[in-house]
Amino acid sequence: MNYETIKTKLAHLSDDDASTIAVLLAINTIVNRSHSGWEGRDLVIRALDKFHLFDKVEQSLLLNMVRAVGLFPYITPHLSNMALSDRLAYEAHRVEGVEQGMVFHHLQAHVFSLIMQGRNVVLSASTSVGKSLVIDAVLAKRWFKKVVVIVPTIALIDETRRRLVRRFKDFNLITHPTQEAVADTTNVYLLTQERVIQRPDLADVEFFVLDEFYKIDLANDSEESSRAVDLSLAFHKLAKTGAQFYMLGPHIQRINGLDGYEYHFIPSDYSTVAVDIQNFGLGMRSEERKEKLLELVKTLESPTLIYCQAPPSANRVAEYLIEEAGLSPIPETQEIAAWISKHYHPEWNVAKAISLGIGIHHGGVPRALQQYIVKLFNEGVIKRIICTSTMIEGVNTSAENVIIYDRRLNKSTFDYFTYKNISGRAGRMNKYFIGKVFMLEAPPLEEGLTVEYPIGLQDEKSPMGLLMQLENEYLTDMSRGRLQEAYANPVLSPTTLIENRHIPIDRQVEVAETIIRDLPRSYGLLGWKGIPEQATQFNYLCELVYSLVGGNLMDYGISSSSQLAWHINELRTQKNLPAYLKQAVDKRQGEETASEAINLRLKFIRNMVCFRLPRDIMAINKIQADVLAKRGYEPGDFSFFAEQLENLFLDPLLTALDEYGIPTQISTQIKHLILPSDNLNDLLAKLRALAPRLEHLRLTGFEKGVMRWAVAEM
Repeated sequence: MNYETIKTKLAHLSDDDASTIAVLLAINTIVNRSHSGWEGRDLVIRALDKFHLFDKVEQSLLLNMVRAVGLFPYITPHLSNMALSDRLAYEAHRVEGVEQGMVFHHLQAHVFSLIMQGRNVVLSASTSVGKSLVIDAVLAKRWFKKVVVIVPTIALIDETRRRLVRRFKDFNLITHPTQEAVADTTNVYLLTQERVIQRPDLADVEFFVLDEFYKIDLANDSEESSRAVDLSLAFHKLAKTGAQFYMLGPHIQRINGLDGYEYHFIPSDYSTVAVDIQNFGLGMRSEERKEKLLELVKTLESPTLIYCQAPPSANRVAEYLIEEAGLSPIPETQEIAAWISKHYHPEWNVAKAISLGIGIHHGGVPRALQQYIVKLFNEGVIKRIICTSTMIEGVNTSAENVIIYDRRLNKSTFDYFTYKNISGRAGRMNKYFIGKVFMLEAPPLEEGLTVEYPIGLQDEKSPMGLLMQLENEYLTDMSRGRLQEAYANPVLSPTTLIENRHIPIDRQVEVAETIIRDLPRSYGLLGWKGIPEQATQFNYLCELVYSLVGGNLMDYGISSSSQLAWHINELRTQKNLPAYLKQAVDKRQGEETASEAINLRLKFIRNMVCFRLPRDIMAINKIQADVLAKRGYEPGDFSFFAEQLENLFLDPLLTALDEYGIPTQISTQIKHLILPSDNLNDLLAKLRALAPRLEHLRLTGFEKGVMRWAVAEM
């Protein structure tokens, strides 16, 4: 029997089937072929899904094949049935110092061994492989006292932190810029690439991990986001010190540009789950696609992710399911639904959907809510999450099914790599042996992915923001020439250009020339420190910001500097998020739904107010300081205002708790009990001390539940 025949027979095995031994013997034949590793492993996993249908002798044979393909974690529940040789092999793969009963599969053991030999490793393998267990096993050895783990999102920082808190109570975990290393213990920095670049205390890191390393390629970036540039610089900052590294990501065939480093590249098709894919080939705007989605939602009873291209698509899918799926409210989520309605808006689909047992996870959903929705999903309280790439890129879930509703990523058709990455979210080791993927449109053509490290592959298109941060010995002659030309600009100093590397040079020069042209009036409008006291000062700052990044603001419906000033003033003076969102709903135009208006405002807060705008204000701060000082004026200082904006004009320590799963709406209610605090660690200690008294606080049941969950893993 060939692979497809056996796969079909396994799918149809039943209690009274007499062909079980024949099927197992056929699988054994494929397992023993040297050239068909993935087929044998896949069939063994599918047979494990039917384990209860085999008798004891057949189960023993199957467990022998499990050992042969290296899937030792699947043996753990069946230790009593194992032969001595299988038991010895199992013990050799046991993970020390993490959790009792944890064992490596073959690939994990191989990677761990290489790292313990002092080798740099670049691993490309599917999501289900369990690449993070290798990280924890390395940490458990306690060989390295200073470790950095670079992850692409705040959500992944939180997920990794929670895992490490459970396993390593004595480690000092650093996730926030205000936290510092502690002597005589293991310090593990869990950071995004931006935070790695900002920290001045990483020169003596011994080992670092770069998760989702494919994001280092500039093809995954844009001029406006520059996250690939930041990731490249973060890697460079740590690797140039000689620190050992472990890079991991899915489905990459080659990596170019790392010639300056010795490393062991492992492109692997190893998987711990089998995946069945159904391609329906339905039209993008066809009614059939919506009908098929509805049919699947009604028939799939196990945990399901529904992938959509972007928040507007997720919103439309949520609206459709809310109205058409015939779902009943579930008792367990009524309190969180009411809380979301009160603190955001009752027309927001996130509140309506969670009431019916559907989570929504995209860039417009605040982080603490995202984290809690994933918690409810992994605990089985809700069975469905409508998500975008924010969840596909690294957040671990226990989903058996993935429905790919859109064949797009943001504004373009996604490629085979993204398709495989999304599909890799189906199935879970030791829980769902066979993941199920339902591709509603036609799948993309199969193709390999090569990742390019831009620092090692400099050319005439290399971003200036990347080159300006590199030491001379890492620059090519061409790059040195380009920098020399850029620094010849007479208006701004090289120091200012380097510090503002996220902003194109021509835009910086335009702002500088505007300030010079407006002198001496511009000095009166820019010479303030702390908070702008006059409306004219604030409005002038908004004019400069808009001239710097106005194109980005158009994406949020902001088409002038006066509109930008209105939004910031609303957030600064009112500090009333429900009212701010209600205004968006009341003033929406055309066919925009209430949820779309809310999502846009929340995305503006997250992407612009809490990230881009403070960075841009600091860029203008450096430009005006450069321009005014050269002309004998005392510069202003906008750093306090930028920090206030970044934290929505709340105490920065309270907004930091959002990353720990506590929404600011809750932390502000208890701030009198935890503030003032010297730093984030001091604040976290006060929260832990507060935990026994939670029941006596004037919080709702849901709010107390959030606090208990968050504090338990701090």
